[in-house]
Amino acid sequence: MKMRYVLLLSSAIWASSVLARAQGSFQNLGFESATLVPDGSGRGDQFAPAFPGWSGYIGGVQQTVADYNTVPLDSSGISIIDRGFTLFGQYASLIEGNYTAVLAAGVGNGITDPEDVTLSQTGLVPASAQSLWFKVQLSPFGGGFLQVTLGGETLLPVIMGFTTNYMLWAADIRSFAGQTAELDFTAHAQRPHVDNNYAFLDSIQFSEQAIPEPNVLALLAVGAAVLGWRIRKRSQ
Repeated sequence: MKMRYVLLLSSAIWASSVLARAQGSFQNLGFESATLVPDGSGRGDQFAPAFPGWSGYIGGVQQTVADYNTVPLDSSGISIIDRGFTLFGQYASLIEGNYTAVLAAGVGNGITDPEDVTLSQTGLVPASAQSLWFKVQLSPFGGGFLQVTLGGETLLPVIMGFTTNYMLWAADIRSFAGQTAELDFTAHAQRPHVDNNYAFLDSIQFSEQAIPEPNVLALLAVGAAVLGWRIRKRSQ
């Protein structure tokens, strides 16, 4: 009986480990695994090697091509940029490491055809994860909005700090710990279209750190406001 119990337990552990490997962990959350391979048509680079682990959608259509070191000025697109990106000057650039993703939500075939843009990946949320952190720079025009969903549920990120180059956001994900879920970052196009909505995205990570209590967040907000005031005053 004891031997049978041991065998059953061993089988259960083996099955669990196989299932975990099959589900797969999230990968390339900092976009540092990019390999730039021209697609051969002159349109850009192949999406899969530029964003390994990720799928990209424009207007709900999966993409096979990604832009490199450029972003569309009126239409929708997904880009991978490095330090060579200079289109927006000091306003928006590489956030961290060697590469940053850019979601540009604009129009498709015409000015009356706004198209949302999504980066998506499905993986196993670490069992110990309590929060999701990411760095983003949003455009001051075009709405400047980035929607984040996990397992189909819209997260409610809170700002944890910022610099002149990005904002650091975090969201509570405790209810998804240990589960396989789809993680989506979506830049929504203006309706009606006036300007593109750009989201520079980087340094996504699951953390065992819990989101601070509201009173702590209030203090962080005050600190962020003071920092912003000092930066604006210095620039003036």
